[in-house]
Amino acid sequence: MTSRKSNFLVHSLNLRVEGFGLDKLLTECIAKGLNLKDIRVRSDIEMTLNVTYGDYKKLIKIVKSKYRITVLYERGSRPLLKRALANKISLVGIVLFCFLVYYQSLFISEIRIYGYEAVPEMQIRQVLRDAGFYEGSRKNIDVENVKQAIYANIENIIWVGISARGSMAEVTVVEGGMRTPPAIAYDTPVHIVAARPGYIAQIIPRNGLRTVEDGTYVNTGDILITGVIPFARTFYDVAPDAPTDMYVHADGDVKAKVPYHARFYQERYERRLVRTGRSLYGVEIRFGSRSVETLRFYNNYEISKRTSRTILDTLRPLPIKIALLKDEEVKLLQRERSDTEINKRAEEQLRMYVRENLPKDAQILNKGLKFSTRENIIEVSIMFDALMEIGKKQEIIFEEF
Repeated sequence: MTSRKSNFLVHSLNLRVEGFGLDKLLTECIAKGLNLKDIRVRSDIEMTLNVTYGDYKKLIKIVKSKYRITVLYERGSRPLLKRALANKISLVGIVLFCFLVYYQSLFISEIRIYGYEAVPEMQIRQVLRDAGFYEGSRKNIDVENVKQAIYANIENIIWVGISARGSMAEVTVVEGGMRTPPAIAYDTPVHIVAARPGYIAQIIPRNGLRTVEDGTYVNTGDILITGVIPFARTFYDVAPDAPTDMYVHADGDVKAKVPYHARFYQERYERRLVRTGRSLYGVEIRFGSRSVETLRFYNNYEISKRTSRTILDTLRPLPIKIALLKDEEVKLLQRERSDTEINKRAEEQLRMYVRENLPKDAQILNKGLKFSTRENIIEVSIMFDALMEIGKKQEIIFEEF
């Protein structure tokens, strides 16, 4: 038995036969073993039928010039192949399309990032790009190296997952939150202690008793306002087991001068690039992770500044980028920076240091700058005092006997 699939692949023809005595023709064809199908009589002188290509050759010999035969259409693998070969452009297009689909599957066309909150998405994408994982990169990248790059460059991320679905990659991150210490209830006895070392400038107790004088140097953890207040003994308080102290929730403001020593570095010389007016032009072509720059072959400038203008940048069906390049020849000029410029830059460095390392309410009381030159480097040493709040609450722990 012939399957439907094989019948579909068999070369067959749909014919229109015209002439007188069609019944005699059918009888003769059946007698000679021709396999005629789908016979439809349109009139006394016209009918249509299906026949295989082999039986079609036999039918032509039987008909000779008595009947007129017209091929309406052909089916099967042979005519399909003939039509494909006849239309070479279509065949080449199909092959090229299949190649493009396969080649595109080797690259990452889209990266989606999930799970970030405090960390900006652009920062994560930049770390991924620096690790070689970006839209247009090949899929056979070492995923473990990409994860390690994220762990090394973004401190707040504690877990990274990378998966791929076709040409799309998904990056999921989990951030580690900073736990805020729970607030201490106001009915809980506490001391006010020093959160950092410094010289006491002012203590204003609202509840509790101060324990140190202004100008005293304290270390981290020293009690500044105690929550233990002794009872005032009276003549009638004669019970031997009567309490001698009262425990309260200490509260108040504690400001101290905290000394800081910061060290920065600056360039002794300022270098400037000056254009000479000469320039060269070229093209950069990037195909996937590979790129070619024409300026590499004939740019002989010692120092040059490059600008580029992208004219094509696609990910589908292939990651292709084409950009126009321009290299301008420049000369490097050098001059020694003045004391005014060095001092101005030192002030900027100090403000940045204060913004990143000190509380927002801290006040700079005084500062001293010292400069020392080492070859091409200027070392700036700054000592200053910062007036800030250093008190923090610490629960009183009662010893059990």
